[in-house]
Amino acid sequence: MKKPALTWLLIVGLIVGFLIVPAAPSYAWSHGHGRVFIGVGPGFWWGPPYPYYWYPPPYYPPVVVQQPQVYVQQAPAPPPAPSTDWYYCQSAEGYYPQVQSCPEPWIRVPPRNP
Repeated sequence: MKKPALTWLLIVGLIVGFLIVPAAPSYAWSHGHGRVFIGVGPGFWWGPPYPYYWYPPPYYPPVVVQQPQVYVQQAPAPPPAPSTDWYYCQSAEGYYPQVQSCPEPWIRVPPRNP
């Protein structure tokens, strides 16, 4: 007598296990609404609850292409222009380069056209 009762209990347990579906995640759960769906049916799951286009697209970070650095080499500075001023030594009464040394400071004189 115990075997048929145990068999029936096992059969009813399996049927109830297949017919009661646990609460499935729904679109409402992912968007912050508090709804729960409990349904009666087979206890297995065949795939996502909604078509793929209802889900948000995956996030891909933006691609940043960094441009290479460009170095611009400056041209060398031109040599300084030769001085066009004349230098006069008052004690030697002459101009540089004819007079190589002067005991007092040289007097700077603008050039004159003859």
